[in-house]
Amino acid sequence: MTTPRVSVLIGAYDNAATLHRAIDSILHQTVRDLELLLIDDGSRDETPAVIAAAAARDARVQALTMPRNVGISRSLNAGLHAARAPVVAVQDADDHSESGRLERQLALLDARPEVAVVGSRMHEVDVDGRALAPRTSFRAGDVNDVLLRFNPIPNTSAAFRRELALALGGYDPRYRYAMEYDLWLRIADEHVVAALDEPLSTRVMSATNVAARADRAQTAEALAIRARTLRRRRSSARGGGGSVRRRRAESALTGRARPRTPRRRPPASAPRRTASARARGQQRRGARARPGPEQARRVRPRAR
Repeated sequence: MTTPRVSVLIGAYDNAATLHRAIDSILHQTVRDLELLLIDDGSRDETPAVIAAAAARDARVQALTMPRNVGISRSLNAGLHAARAPVVAVQDADDHSESGRLERQLALLDARPEVAVVGSRMHEVDVDGRALAPRTSFRAGDVNDVLLRFNPIPNTSAAFRRELALALGGYDPRYRYAMEYDLWLRIADEHVVAALDEPLSTRVMSATNVAARADRAQTAEALAIRARTLRRRRSSARGGGGSVRRRRAESALTGRARPRTPRRRPPASAPRRTASARARGQQRRGARARPGPEQARRVRPRAR
């Protein structure tokens, strides 16, 4: 079995109504050499049937089923481990992508090996397809310098290097609403995160969309993630933890292990002097300080 150029992950939980469109937008990409991993996170509606039908009609579709509802972070991590391509793209089950999305993102990753994550502008629409004003800030180009202020790359518009994400532990299951923000910040500690100034994805703001129904919780998680990032970076600047994980991530990105800096050993301390050695030293110093017989005769008598 040949390795595809890109693996696309769609995690679904009770998304039967919108999953058809999401699947079709990936299978009709201009990049044909892809695999699509559809991850059913314990759905109770017709989502499993939609996934089975897609897998039956297109050999590029693979179905993954979680034993129960484990949440988006854990289900996407399962997809990360199952993916075969060096690049992974993500799309939400209620969103869809422009046909040239993957082609444009792969072109940037191929041209710039230092870039580890690439996103894009997004359209935002309501359930009837009417355009909405963007609810999040955006910045095109390299975005490392603004990541601590806002996240310009929603998960549904992202593509990233799989081995690097795995080396950093993937998505952190502690976060339900802003897990990609945490992952981008960890990646940005050592690598470039970038965004294309093109609307390559469409986010549908509906009752099932996390960004629409959990805005406050998402904001609270983002604040906690920023605080944690600042603590991690301060610790790293002081020579604290994180060096092992950074070496693993760099090795995953470059294929070469980062040489370890040899640890300096403190200089050997001088041997401690024994009491007898100290006494002999004091005797020698005292002998040098006392005048000898010749010196004593030369001392002038004190004037009276």
